[in-house]
Amino acid sequence: MTITKKQICLLFMTVIPSTKLLILPTVYAHYAAQDAWLAGAINLILDAMLLVVLLAVIKKFNGKTFFEVLELSLGKWVARAVYMLYAVYFAISAVLPVFEHKMFIEITLYETAPSVLTFLPFFLISFYFSLKGINATARTGEILFFLTASAFLLITFLSLGSARPYYLRPMLKNPVFRTLKASYSGLLWHGQPLMLLFFAGRIKTEKRFRLSVITSFAAAAFVCVFMYALFTCIYGDIAVRQIYALTKMTKYAIALSNVGRFDYVATLLVTAGATLTLSLPFVLAVDCFTQAIGRDKRLVPALALNLCALVLVAIYHMRFRTVMDLFEKFFIPAMIALVYILPTCTLLLRRTSQNAPLCKE
Repeated sequence: MTITKKQICLLFMTVIPSTKLLILPTVYAHYAAQDAWLAGAINLILDAMLLVVLLAVIKKFNGKTFFEVLELSLGKWVARAVYMLYAVYFAISAVLPVFEHKMFIEITLYETAPSVLTFLPFFLISFYFSLKGINATARTGEILFFLTASAFLLITFLSLGSARPYYLRPMLKNPVFRTLKASYSGLLWHGQPLMLLFFAGRIKTEKRFRLSVITSFAAAAFVCVFMYALFTCIYGDIAVRQIYALTKMTKYAIALSNVGRFDYVATLLVTAGATLTLSLPFVLAVDCFTQAIGRDKRLVPALALNLCALVLVAIYHMRFRTVMDLFEKFFIPAMIALVYILPTCTLLLRRTSQNAPLCKE
């Protein structure tokens, strides 16, 4: 089955904002203060460059999957080794967002500490997506996009009245190394365009495909930078103490004092959209693993991966900060290599008669 241009665009506009607007604004504010929006913009520009590279790879080897390109250029065993490496990468990268969203739900929606099993339904959903594969995930994104977009519109509407633009001044006064440090720490929440590389060969070639994908990414990136700036405009110097931006930004809205906390509707919509965001790394990990072993049997790896993640959450559910520090210390260097460097090197592979494009765009 193929993935359409519309599905990819809506997937980008759902996944990218929902991964970057929970705790990441606070991480940026911790290092970059009023320049938090700039630290986020740097990483989004880096992701945009990755997107352009991946679109060039897809155009160069049009009609071929990433695995087929590696197999024809470097051999079957190299292709399997690379895919196994990416299976491990996606499996590990799935852990931090799960911890983040679990803490977000518990802090936002519960007055007392809930049971660890409260988050169990997510793993059932993730297991289902892992079994069904990328096509089911892409189709679900067509629905969840509207929920996520509605949530951000409601949050923006309620938050604008509390914004104080002078909190953004003086711009660029923060030391450059602190802004760069913020960008480096924030890389853990970036790299989503990489999924396009594993969609290769399944994409339905349509008119203006590249322009549409770039436009959808640009729209999602603009939402992120705007929300970073809005978060700073509301809280200024104390933004670093506001753990989850989305629920903190709306609480000063005048409408809430008369009607009640109906802004929690936005929280519920974000939570619904997050099921897709959190499931995607699990789906890609299972896809890469089945390709690496040469068997299209998804049940065992999908079950094993979700059970391992569930056990980790159960053991370390109160140690999110520790998990985040470990990821920043050990995972980011590997992420830079696998997300930004290795896909770029794919452009250097020669297009032989075997891996030439099957059709023109």
